[in-house]
Amino acid sequence: MSPFSKTIQANVGKGEGSVHYLENRLVDANMDAETVIETKPKLWTKDYILLCLTSLLLFFHFHSLLPTLPLYMQIFGGKSSAIGLPLAAVTLGAVFIRPFAGWALDAYGRKGIFLAGILLFLMPAIAYRWMVPAVMLITLRFVQGLGWGLGNTASNTVASDLVPLQRIGEGMGIFAITLTLPMAISPGLSLWLIDRYSFPLFFTLSSFLIVFALILMLFIKFPQLKKKKTRTEFVFFDRASARPALVILFFTMSYSSVLSFLPVYAKQQGVEATGLFFTAFALSTLLIRPAAGLFVDRHGLKGYNIAVALGGISICLSLGVLAHTTSILHLVVGGILYGSGFGMGQPTLLALCIMNTAAEKKGAANASYWAAYDIGVAVGSVLWGAVIAVTGYMEMFYLNIIPVLLALLIYFWRRRGNPVAG
Repeated sequence: MSPFSKTIQANVGKGEGSVHYLENRLVDANMDAETVIETKPKLWTKDYILLCLTSLLLFFHFHSLLPTLPLYMQIFGGKSSAIGLPLAAVTLGAVFIRPFAGWALDAYGRKGIFLAGILLFLMPAIAYRWMVPAVMLITLRFVQGLGWGLGNTASNTVASDLVPLQRIGEGMGIFAITLTLPMAISPGLSLWLIDRYSFPLFFTLSSFLIVFALILMLFIKFPQLKKKKTRTEFVFFDRASARPALVILFFTMSYSSVLSFLPVYAKQQGVEATGLFFTAFALSTLLIRPAAGLFVDRHGLKGYNIAVALGGISICLSLGVLAHTTSILHLVVGGILYGSGFGMGQPTLLALCIMNTAAEKKGAANASYWAAYDIGVAVGSVLWGAVIAVTGYMEMFYLNIIPVLLALLIYFWRRRGNPVAG
């Protein structure tokens, strides 16, 4: 057994707070299966449900702007080279603020930082209603990225506070659905609103989503952190989360190629219905995430290893299918494989970040994980664009398998000391 395995087993498979400990005690006492289920701590609390709804609304707004702002830039910006700048601006803002968000969450508590993030996310959204010039929109997207970095880091940190450790895989897997469901519904609905009505109406409705999220957030009872005698040290990157964060960075380097370049490649191949890939991706992720969470909670160390391994293999198979896209079937199969792989790997790695982090450092752990996620997307978007210019699309998708294999190598590599920190 690798040191990495021992570290996870120490957190998952031992101790009086673990589900395996409870199961062994109950089996020894010849108690029935119904009693075993009853010992599991409650997951669906009022605060957890409110947090899921809050996150769901924020992600609905976030994903509604991803396909619509490039169209806005094309119509009102006038330069095709500027189409990707809104996405770059919001990503840059989020990456910049996340380390400070993690430190502030641990130093000053969750509620104030979460509230500040939502308000900062809301103000630019309201300004879009007045159809601002393209340059100002890009600036506002950077500001919105700051709000997103604060709010998204806070929501994931609060989720890790509210979910019992014994059900961390299941709880974080279900919470991750708040990202997946908007990904499946929001883009198509947003484009329909713009086509049928107008940008001002769309911006108004999308702003109301954040307002409703803000209202729900105010009713959440946030866990109180223990007051620390020493001042919380600012950490740019949480060492305890380094291993899983680095793995997700390489995963999302591959993910960025699908987000940015698959629609163009599919159209070049004569396949117009690229939306079917994203629908298949979202639906398969939606189905696999809760199941993967239950699986890792039940099987502990072995479950985590299997989930990450199968996730990486499934993504590699998807990239091989997408490289040869010539029909809708390739897009659907590729979407199912990629969604299944990402749905197994992404929440599992997030759970590992949390499990190997003390309660008073969860903010820093979540910030490190999501910063790595953002960096992977940003680096991949630039890198694969340059690769396409030299090799072409098919070769680019094959080359995308390399960072996924590197991610698996990093995950399973044996190291001395703390293997998670690397």
